[in-house]
Amino acid sequence: MRKVLGTLLLCAASAHAGAAPPETFVIQSDKTGHEATVKIPVGAVTKLSANFAESLVVADPEFESMRLRGDVLISIAGSVRPIQIKADNIVLELTPDSTQYHPVSSRADSAANKLTRATTLSGADDSQVLVGNVVFDLQTAAGPMEIKADRVEHQLSSEEPVSEAGT
Repeated sequence: MRKVLGTLLLCAASAHAGAAPPETFVIQSDKTGHEATVKIPVGAVTKLSANFAESLVVADPEFESMRLRGDVLISIAGSVRPIQIKADNIVLELTPDSTQYHPVSSRADSAANKLTRATTLSGADDSQVLVGNVVFDLQTAAGPMEIKADRVEHQLSSEEPVSEAGT
């Protein structure tokens, strides 16, 4: 039994090791009371956790909105690489999956899908800190998503994602 369990753990670890590192967005709270808003197609969310969740009333029954607080972590199936959002206070809007999904073929195409209207500050090696009216428009496996915040640290690993077609 130990050998089987060890083999399964080793296989799981090696499969995960070959996966592309996630593109990470760290949303920092705004002291002025503005809340960051993240809109994600429901089918793109692979993991969601927070210390506190409060359902919000919305007019459209196809959308679900909630306020998440405390160690928020959202993992998303991106179009090129996984996307991860870390925050301590956001409003999450889950939208219906889009049927008009167009996969992004490269990192350069992925970068073209991002829209920022903000001031960029220097961050760590592979990161940027954006302040002001920050808006990111991204593609996921289930359609477009959007991040709106006053301050976001965007971390993108310098490693290119592993291509499944050429291996």
